[in-house]
Amino acid sequence: MDRSWMNLPRVNADYRNGVEYFLNLAFANASQENMILCPCKKCANVNWHFREVVHEHLVIFGFVPGYRKWTFHGELTSRTASSASNPPFHYNSHHGSPRKDDMEGML
Repeated sequence: MDRSWMNLPRVNADYRNGVEYFLNLAFANASQENMILCPCKKCANVNWHFREVVHEHLVIFGFVPGYRKWTFHGELTSRTASSASNPPFHYNSHHGSPRKDDMEGML
């Protein structure tokens, strides 16, 4: 898909339509507990947020520079398609915080 819309001014209708396309793809393929990694310049795919927050961040801050292959948001590359990987976030609904593995208990 052509991603030239990512370089448009953030007030442009094509940019905003592209953001909606991105959000639909990301939330369909990579959401956990209704959140995704936020690809804005401020969060840089580190912070998890709900759709409304990610939308706001992308309109205000724009995408992190160079993020054209949406690998954190469900777009597979030949490398990720051929290898199994764990998602970077595990949510423990009982405690409301990311779950930590019991590595020592496994040893």
